[in-house]
Amino acid sequence: MTEIIQPDDLDEWNDWIDAQDVMQKLHVSVRTMQTWRTNGLLPYSRINNKFYYRKSDILALLNKFYIARREADNDESTQ
Repeated sequence: MTEIIQPDDLDEWNDWIDAQDVMQKLHVSVRTMQTWRTNGLLPYSRINNKFYYRKSDILALLNKFYIARREADNDESTQ
């Protein structure tokens, strides 16, 4: 049975990015990407040995490890 892609489904297509684009955007190596996959840090889809990632998952990973400035740092910069 063939499933027809509806126009609303196309928004989801815009969320996918291939590994090469991720590496260029984040300035990381092939090995780093492999480590993230192996450790389950970044979900992925694999088709014919090509890896694809959701942009939303990449942003979630960045937000998970985001380190905000500490309060002490803010106090020193205002003096």
